[in-house]
This record gives sequence, structure tokens and C-alpha cells, in this order.
Amino acid sequence: MSSTVSPPSISLPGPYEGVVFDMDGLLVKTETTWARAKVILFERHGVEFEPADQAAVFGAAEIYSATYFTKRFGLPESEIPAIRREYMDIVHELFREPVTVNPGAAELVERLAGRVPVGLASNTRRTLVDEVLGNTTFGHLFDAITTADEAEPKPAPHLYLLSCERLSVKPSSAAAVEDSLFGVRAAKAAGMTCIGVPSHPDEPLAPADHVVRSLTELL
Repeated sequence: MSSTVSPPSISLPGPYEGVVFDMDGLLVKTETTWARAKVILFERHGVEFEPADQAAVFGAAEIYSATYFTKRFGLPESEIPAIRREYMDIVHELFREPVTVNPGAAELVERLAGRVPVGLASNTRRTLVDEVLGNTTFGHLFDAITTADEAEPKPAPHLYLLSCERLSVKPSSAAAVEDSLFGVRAAKAAGMTCIGVPSHPDEPLAPADHVVRSLTELL
């Protein structure tokens, strides 16, 4: 289904019996932090980090990114685990800094909590998710948190399927809110309605059922 720019009147929960959010770039402005980590990693290996590199791994899981980086650095596949560790060490260091919550994120999660089951499905490992959510006012409101430590990451549907299972809602009756193409594909593959909220102007979210400019439009 092609995406449509939804009118400001669209709101959640609407007809949905559960809502599952992505985290990075959607609820919090951590995509800039991930981008900084990539730039640092590339600099260490003497390779220029280009816009095409950002597009190739935007919203991707650790192993996918590490595999891509290793190839870009001209290293053998045997170096993938080492590159992954180096990359995540940089990420952990940067995540110690405060993160900025996106407009409407806190208000939307707080509005939904208690009305319908609310979940979070992230390609980020659980330790980082907990660290980020621990610095927000709404992190404790999620009924279920599912991360790439527990299921095959996006664009596979497994994170969303497991989230819906934990929320006791059918995927066909639930909505996913995403900012990346990998996430949109995962939600649609799981059979969910997907609302896209692009966090990057060059990230097309055409497969989403609806596209809005900001989370505030969903209030």
C-alpha cells in the first residue's frame, strides 16, 4: 500500500487495540548519536563516512551494520565481530550523554498508557534501551519492551510479532509507529498497520500506511 500524508486530525489509539513504538530517532533524538559513532569508527579506519553509508545502515541492527562496515574497510569477514565490538564500544561511550526527547513523544506515550497496551520494539540492544528510557519521563510506561537481543531484528517481522504476543493483541489489530524503512518493512511484514514519522528527510517511508511529520500530529 502506498503511504499518504495523514491530516493533522489523525490520532492514537484510534481503532487500534495496541500500539508499538520504535525508539531511536522516533521517540528520542539518538540517530545523531549513532551517526557520530559511525563517523568516529570510519575515521579510525581511515575511510570517509559518506551519505550513502548512512543510508545503507539507517535503522539497521548491529550485525548488519558491522558486516557492512567491515566490507567498507576492506577487511575479511573474520573481522566482523571485532568491528562490531569496536562500534558498540563507541556507541556506549556516546550514550552516556543526555538524549533529547522528540516533540510529542512523552505526551503520546503518557496518553496511551492505561488506555491500550503499549509496547516498544527496537533494533538496539537491551542495555542501551534501558539506559535511554531511564533518562525519560515515560520509559516506565511501556507494557512490553522487545529488543534485538531477543528476536531477529528488523526488517524481519519477529520483533513486532513478539511485541504483539507480549501485549496480547493481534498484529492485525495493532499499530506500529516507525521512523525508518527497515522498521516500516518489519511492521508491515508482521501484518500491522504502520504509521511513519520520518526522522531523516532522505528516508522514504512509502510502504507505511500513513506518514505524518511529527508525533504531535498523533495526539
